[in-house]
Amino acid sequence: MRSGAPICFGIVLTMIALVCLQSQLPPALLDGWAALMLAWQGIRFVLWRRFKRLVTDAEVARQARLVTLIWTFSGLLWGLFGAAFFVAPDSDARFFMLFIVTTNIASGAVVVASYMPANAGYVIGMVVPMVIAFATRGTYFSLLMAAMCLVYTMVARSASLFGNRSVIDLIRLEVERSGLVASLREAKEAADLASHVKSRFLANMSHELRTPLNAIIGFSDVMRAQMFGPIGNPRYADYIEDINSSGRHLLGIVNDVLDLSKLEARSMQLSKDEIEPAALARDCVKFLRPQADAGDIHLRIEGPDMPLRIIGDELRLKQVLLNLLSNAVKFSHRGGEVVLSLNPRPDGGLVIGVRDHGIGMDAAGVATALQPFGQVENSWTKRHAGTGLGLPLAKWLVELHDGHLVIESAPDEGTLVTVSLPAARVTRVEAKAESAAA
Repeated sequence: MRSGAPICFGIVLTMIALVCLQSQLPPALLDGWAALMLAWQGIRFVLWRRFKRLVTDAEVARQARLVTLIWTFSGLLWGLFGAAFFVAPDSDARFFMLFIVTTNIASGAVVVASYMPANAGYVIGMVVPMVIAFATRGTYFSLLMAAMCLVYTMVARSASLFGNRSVIDLIRLEVERSGLVASLREAKEAADLASHVKSRFLANMSHELRTPLNAIIGFSDVMRAQMFGPIGNPRYADYIEDINSSGRHLLGIVNDVLDLSKLEARSMQLSKDEIEPAALARDCVKFLRPQADAGDIHLRIEGPDMPLRIIGDELRLKQVLLNLLSNAVKFSHRGGEVVLSLNPRPDGGLVIGVRDHGIGMDAAGVATALQPFGQVENSWTKRHAGTGLGLPLAKWLVELHDGHLVIESAPDEGTLVTVSLPAARVTRVEAKAESAAA
């Protein structure tokens, strides 16, 4: 009843029947039925306007019985029209009348499928007068038509029940979807709030920790250098060295945690430097040379001379290579070798590789190592301090440069970490020089 389409449809069919059957049915019968039908459609229109003003579901539910009566009486009027089947002398007119009635049954079964009591009243109200008319005629074919009306009614009811279940299922799915969307929205808002609070906490804590740490490191550097005179007891020098190294280690952890929070919050901004890959590699190797020499690790660079420049953040790319080289040196056997390779890609990109022949990892270990704070548990790693942030930070920083980081490793065979940068991040020196000359 929330739509006026059935009323318009009923008026149109009534006018068609009135015009087309003038010569087939007695005028008093046809005109009387048409007048009653049109008057009823007018009443339905008034009731429809009234139902449109209903707002709440409770108000609609209170009108359920009236809705059932309206549809039952509508079906009864069409059933009386079908009961006049044998009054029409022409067989074509009879088929036309049956077509109108079956069309009404089919359309009504669909339109009122959302409310089964009204659907039952409409179909039964339409079929009962026709079955009575066919059965009382008493002939073989009229009885057969009465039986067919009952069969058709059952088919129409089955279609209505199927449509009703479909409507209910759709409503249930929509309610569940709405609830799921609301739950996801609330979960996202809670996660965003938690992430924001965590980022602020980490930023504040990093600031509060770095200030005293820098002071500790600075004072210990002064004491190590004995700038204001010699230290009386040599053991104090060892303590000062431990304080300095511990402070630097803790400062590195704080910086890594802050970088991690920035990456998770997508707030890290990259500078656009022009970086010479070979110079970057030399700087990183030079920085880690003392650590490699202490472990008797041979550290070298290999790769062809390339007139290339990387467009990216030099500090962050250096952080990536230092993390990878530091891990390779840390987990290599004494007397081993760590190789930093630079190779151009056929598509114009650049591949940076770090290979060692150390303890290696299995597939599960690689997955663990790429998780924040993930550390592979074995006797070797327990002897080396770490937070498990180096590889995740390196991976995210590479992805921030539109590249990707891949780890290939096997236990006791070593590890190869490959950093691939796309052609959009690599430029050739000759092309730039020619452009400047032009």
